[in-house]
Amino acid sequence: MAQIKQIQNVRSAVLSGTGRDVIRQLNRSLERRTVAVTFADDEQGAAAERVIHQVVEFLPQLIHERQEETLKRVVNVLLTDVTPSKAAREQARMLIEAKTAILNSGDFLPATEVAKLAGFSASNLSVQPNKWKRNREIFAIQHGREDYLPLYGLDPRDHRPRKEMAEILKIFGDAKEGWGLAFWFAGLNSFLDDERPQDVLATDPEQVIAAAKDEMAELQHG
Repeated sequence: MAQIKQIQNVRSAVLSGTGRDVIRQLNRSLERRTVAVTFADDEQGAAAERVIHQVVEFLPQLIHERQEETLKRVVNVLLTDVTPSKAAREQARMLIEAKTAILNSGDFLPATEVAKLAGFSASNLSVQPNKWKRNREIFAIQHGREDYLPLYGLDPRDHRPRKEMAEILKIFGDAKEGWGLAFWFAGLNSFLDDERPQDVLATDPEQVIAAAKDEMAELQHG
């Protein structure tokens, strides 16, 4: 008699063996629902066991995430008739205008275009920019489904991130990311004699680094 193998000893278990063996085990089970899949070939059955084992391992988490997604959609539907306050509408309008100005400035390029300028392989142009962003060598803003990189954060000689960018991003840490960084670089900065950090970065990067430290000091004490 083939021995029944329990792959995962959790509330949801995967059993394998002959049909009779599995039925005998299921008759002693208190679980409310069972799904059975049969295979005529041992090799196919073994491959399926591995796949099903992985699915069962992550199934509770996947169900939980799907429940949270559903709940968010329900809340959004229920709140469609809630009118934002005048202040909230004005803030949203100003944010849209600020983002539009950044996108229309010509200071940002899609990550795939930057990769082309840098001479990376056309087979997967998003790989290297994603690596830069993941390693905090440069930041990106997202518009639609695409990342856009700041041209002022790239060395014009090779279109790789300026080394000073990593230091600036390290100073800001989690306090500023994405659009927050874009707004800071594009804003007039009193520490830089009312010049924009993005305009000073190429000529005096140390001053921009000092301005970032000054900004963080204000955020921490403000």
